[in-house]
Amino acid sequence: MLEDKFAQHDKETVDKYHDPRANYAMTTLDYVLRPSANEDTGPIIITLPSVSQAKGRLYSILCREADWINSITITHKNDSECWDGDIVFYEGCAPTLWYSDGLYWHMFGALRFIFDDLFPKFQP
Repeated sequence: MLEDKFAQHDKETVDKYHDPRANYAMTTLDYVLRPSANEDTGPIIITLPSVSQAKGRLYSILCREADWINSITITHKNDSECWDGDIVFYEGCAPTLWYSDGLYWHMFGALRFIFDDLFPKFQP
C-alpha cells in the first residue's frame, strides 16, 4: 500500500530557513539551511536528519561563508547506506541538494566539489 503523499507535509507549514553559526543537527523540517563559518564561529558540523525519517524529502544547503580554516562539514547520523565520507566545504556559495530515499542520502550539485577533490586548489 502506498503512503498518502500529503500525510507528512500537511501538518506544519515551513516557511523559514536556518542560518546556523555553530554545530547543528537538522530535523526533518529543516528544508533550507544557510550555514556560515568564519573566524568568529570556527569550523562547524551540520548533521543531516535521520535518513529513514526524511524519506522522500529534499534539503537545500548553501554554505554562505567558509574557508580553509573555518570549514563546514556535512555528515549523517550513521544511518545511511554506503556513506562515502563527510562532505567538507572550504568556500562560500557552495550549494548542495540532499534527497533521502529512506535508506540512502543522495547528494546533488556536488560535481564542482568532486572536481576540487581530484584537482585541489593551491594553498599558500
